[in-house]
This record gives sequence, structure tokens and C-alpha cells, in this order.
Amino acid sequence: MTVSTALSLPAPVRLRPRGSRRGIKGQHLASTTRTANAFSVPVAQLGEAHEPEIEESAQAQQALAVLPEPLRMLPYWVRSGGGARRCIVYLEPRRGSPLYNGIEEFFRQSAAQYGATEAHQYHPHSSMCGFIDLDAGRAGSVVGRIAWHLHALVAASGGLEAPRVRAVARASDYPRAGTHKLELQLDTPRAFRRMIAEVARRVPEAGVRPKRMGHISLAYCNKHVATDAVVTAEQAAALDALARALLYTRDVFDAAKNPWDVAFYELAFRSSALGTPHRFTQIGRWQL
Repeated sequence: MTVSTALSLPAPVRLRPRGSRRGIKGQHLASTTRTANAFSVPVAQLGEAHEPEIEESAQAQQALAVLPEPLRMLPYWVRSGGGARRCIVYLEPRRGSPLYNGIEEFFRQSAAQYGATEAHQYHPHSSMCGFIDLDAGRAGSVVGRIAWHLHALVAASGGLEAPRVRAVARASDYPRAGTHKLELQLDTPRAFRRMIAEVARRVPEAGVRPKRMGHISLAYCNKHVATDAVVTAEQAAALDALARALLYTRDVFDAAKNPWDVAFYELAFRSSALGTPHRFTQIGRWQL
């Protein structure tokens, strides 16, 4: 398989605030346009961003055709992986599903009414593990091994039961005293925990740290991005009511209408502004 080494990737996009408004207590929030997928930079500000190109020789195309669809871009990641990378594996509701759309609508309305929190920097997801920091020089091969093992484990599962929505819940004094968190609690089958634990066992040099996958975060402050913003008890109660109004529907609680995916990403751009989403580049996606 021959992969072009002259690949052109878009530089990280830095967004300029266009006006501001007062939001979550202590926060002066830059205005932003939320897209259908929070990890996608607003289209008007993307410029000439494009997917990496793979050499279109007959031999390369024949080799790529043999790869399963979720791994079709893997040769690029393996061959171009000379620098350090930060990656993550998410369990996420399928884009366009009632659950995904309901959470996105909550993000839009809550940001408009109270200002953005750290949860707004991500698309709807439940983390299967913590961030995976890979050293320069071996990142490409480790990314490849993680992707192949995820593919094998999903394929061997024989059909996984999807997570189910349990309830909207509040956590006081999280992640520190004086600020609160709102989350959508999930009942996630243990098979997903076994899956990511097996990846950690098979690729020990990646330092994969499995997580519980027990919730999707809806609102919180000051966990990874240090700001003066807090979610007060009053704001948490109002956000709770908004989430229940948008998410407590028959379609959201109907597992048959809400398929899930396992997705493997690289963090391509880390935002320091609550109103600007992080940018993730997809390495592989497995529909469950």
C-alpha cells in the first residue's frame, strides 16, 4: 500500500469573537454559532479545510478497498504519525438521532439563556477513556493498533445493546466548591467497559485509562478550562428544568430510535474559550 507523504492538513482554526454577552456568573461569553456537530468549526470560518488525500494509484485504491469502512483512512494516520498526538475514544449517540438532536438543542438554548460552559466545547458523548497522549515517533503505529483492536472487538461483539437514558441529574460542588454540574445519566452495558479495558491491555504503551461511561455532561465549569465562571445552584436548577423539557420525550427514551457509535478521534484544536468548541478529527467510527 502506497500512501502519499505530501499531505496537506488544515492549520488549527482560531475563531475571533464577534461581540459578547454576559452569561454564567463571572463569565463574559464570546458569541458563537453552534453547528449541527459541536466538534465542527462553523462552516463560514473553515476556509479551505479538507480531508487528507491518499495517492490514487490503482495499487493504492485496490489496497484501500480491502480495508473495512471504519479503517479506510487508517493508512494515512499510520504513515503520517510522526508528531505527538492527543486522542480519545467516545461512545456517542448517532448524529441525527432524537437523543443527539435533543442534547444539541439543549446546548443551543442553554448557551443563549445562560452562557456557555465547558460542556459546550464538545459534541454529545460519553468518554470511554481519558485523553491518550502519544509521544512523537510512535504515535502513528499506536493509533493504528488502537483502531485495529477497536474494530476487532466491535466486530466480535455480535451486536451490542445500546446505552439507555436514565435521568437528568445535578451534582453539587463539582468540580470544586461553589459550582455545580448537570448531566444526563446513562445505563451503559458492561460490554463497553470490557471493550476499552481490553484495548488498554492489548496496547499498554498507549496508557489508555478506561472510564465508566455512566453519563453525558450537559453543563459544568472549571474542570479543564480555568475561568471565573461558575454554575450557581439557581442556574443549575434552571438548566435542569430546560434539560427535562427538551430530553424527557418518548423518542429520546426509545432505545430503538437512538443508535450509538464508538468513535476514535484526534484532538486537532483545543479551545480555551467556552463559547468555541474543540475540534476533533475522526480516525475511525463503528456504528453499533
